[in-house]
Amino acid sequence: MTHVQQPPRSMTEAELPRLDVDSAAFRTDPHAVLRSIREQARIVASRRGFEVLDHADVQALLTDDRLQTQNAEVYRRYGAQPMLVAFAEDGLLAAMHGAKHDRIRRVFLAAFRARNVEASRPVMRAIAQQLVDALPADGTVVDFVAAFSLQFPMQVLCRFIGIPVADIPAFSAAATKLHLLAQTPIEPGFPEIEAALQTLRDYCLELVAQRRTQPADDAISALIQAQDVSARITDDELAWNVANLIFAGQDTTRYQLASALRFVLDQPGLWERMHADPEQVVQVAEETLRVAPVVNFVVRIVGEDFEYGGVQFVRGRRVILNVQAASRDPERFAEPDSFCPRATGRHAQSFDVPFGLGDHYCLGAGLARAELQEALSVLSHSLTDMRVVDEPVMTAPAAMLHGPEQMAITYRRRA
Repeated sequence: MTHVQQPPRSMTEAELPRLDVDSAAFRTDPHAVLRSIREQARIVASRRGFEVLDHADVQALLTDDRLQTQNAEVYRRYGAQPMLVAFAEDGLLAAMHGAKHDRIRRVFLAAFRARNVEASRPVMRAIAQQLVDALPADGTVVDFVAAFSLQFPMQVLCRFIGIPVADIPAFSAAATKLHLLAQTPIEPGFPEIEAALQTLRDYCLELVAQRRTQPADDAISALIQAQDVSARITDDELAWNVANLIFAGQDTTRYQLASALRFVLDQPGLWERMHADPEQVVQVAEETLRVAPVVNFVVRIVGEDFEYGGVQFVRGRRVILNVQAASRDPERFAEPDSFCPRATGRHAQSFDVPFGLGDHYCLGAGLARAELQEALSVLSHSLTDMRVVDEPVMTAPAAMLHGPEQMAITYRRRA
């Protein structure tokens, strides 16, 4: 009698190895925990949902149409109020598909062309230098986050967009509240999110009206021109997407820049090599995006039942594309836990996973890279004998965004 070998049965979520993102071990050393559980399976489960750990799987599932982003309907199920629903419907490009996505993205591409980003580098350098010049006297212990990395991306974004300098403090206060969109669970933050979005929408609509009558050399004016010439979008869509630019670009660069400085200062001699060789700054920025990505994970929602990698994904469940794990996948990167900015040849390509892929690749990726490079360049050319004092106060390892909340440093100005 011939026995026909049956294909292996796909595993359910309940049968997968369990990743405890709330454990003391994960809080202490999340990468050690991820290394250990990766040896058991490429896909595991946690309280957050399915956890996809391998770099190749994360890349593949980022563009899988069977997985959906957290869109307006998902926020409605959470109990979101009107401003957040409107923001998700008209401002979250990552949650849009089809004609609406293409129409809005086409307009915003006009503002984020590479030449526009390159043209803004002198402004970035000037902002960074102003913040360095405002630092206290040599030898003073300073919180780098409060003194530099919190202020730098907001000032760059506001100037790039076209928000008047005098309005930046008030605008920044509202925009900073949007970090609550990344918390899990999100529900406790709804009242503050709603108030912040109302403030941002009203301000952006007023700014659009002003720039229509008085154009300037900024992104808002470029967007209005593109809106009128190439692909019409509504003023609400324009305002909400400007608010999304702030949400996507403020906290991410704040944490990424502080993490970059922390890792650089931990490498003997690297700070002075950056000062001597500008190309080192570019390599350091790229390696920081890999070894310390600010985005710990990307959330997707299963749109239909399907099987992948021997696992049965069930409609409605959350899928965590774990960037924390993918960035140090030993099958993708040699010496995955080492910070090696010189070894560019070991990367098949830049680590772009946190910026998305395909049609949803982050519009601001070029701007984010330029900000990181220019800030590190100005800092290394202006300061020496810099060191981190004590351990930084970090965001929770299980949070969506990861990096220093407070990081005390000392330094000496170069002669």
